[in-house]
Amino acid sequence: MAKTENGILDSFIGKVGTVVGYKWNGKACIRAYTKEVKNPRTALQVAHREMFKQEVQLAAKMHWAVSLTLRDLAREAGMTAYNLFVKANQRAFGFADGSLQVDYSSLHLSFGDVPPVESPEASRSEANVLSVSFRRGRGAGTDYVYLYAYAPDLGEGYLSAPVYRHEKRLSLALPDHFGGHAVHLYLLVQHAGGHWGNSQYIGALAEGETTEEEVSEEVDTVGTTVSVPQMSGVGASVSEVLQEGVASAPPGCG
Repeated sequence: MAKTENGILDSFIGKVGTVVGYKWNGKACIRAYTKEVKNPRTALQVAHREMFKQEVQLAAKMHWAVSLTLRDLAREAGMTAYNLFVKANQRAFGFADGSLQVDYSSLHLSFGDVPPVESPEASRSEANVLSVSFRRGRGAGTDYVYLYAYAPDLGEGYLSAPVYRHEKRLSLALPDHFGGHAVHLYLLVQHAGGHWGNSQYIGALAEGETTEEEVSEEVDTVGTTVSVPQMSGVGASVSEVLQEGVASAPPGCG
């Protein structure tokens, strides 16, 4: 039996005839009612579902960055930040032998039109302290710059406290158990007004390594990881970010 919230003309929750009412992200939605769920289990379908499951699990492991940067864009698209992360990163994912393959250098953690910092150089001390220096670039000196470090072997990531762009350096002390595990590094830039720039991948580091030589040679290609058209008040256009991918909200919510 369906229950209305504010009278017969308002939204409802439950089954009415051939439709079902429910809520998704605070929105009233409906979908067709079916007694039998079509669930073909071909090898391709099973692999596709397992790949999607592992993609969402990766988003959950990277939640410190994903929740911070994609929450507002996801709300605009009517989906979760995790689903938006999966859908926007299809080009970075592959699947082989039952396991998700990730090209971390192509992974996007934020989208927008805030200018990136320039010529980032990172190092990692024997004590597991990450240090990054950079040039201010074209953005406002009061933009916030974050460093995010993710260790695939551990399935854990850490986000630094933000610094102002004009400070031109930041650091992040990793927990002791990160010793011996390589970390992938990303810079995230946020305007004081709240919108973001495109994430910048600056390399992978083991203990005692530096990205200085790599970045100095490849800074022109590393810089901004993806070009996203401007959108008033947000920076990234959700319709452009979501052109490719498989993640979506439940039926009835778009």
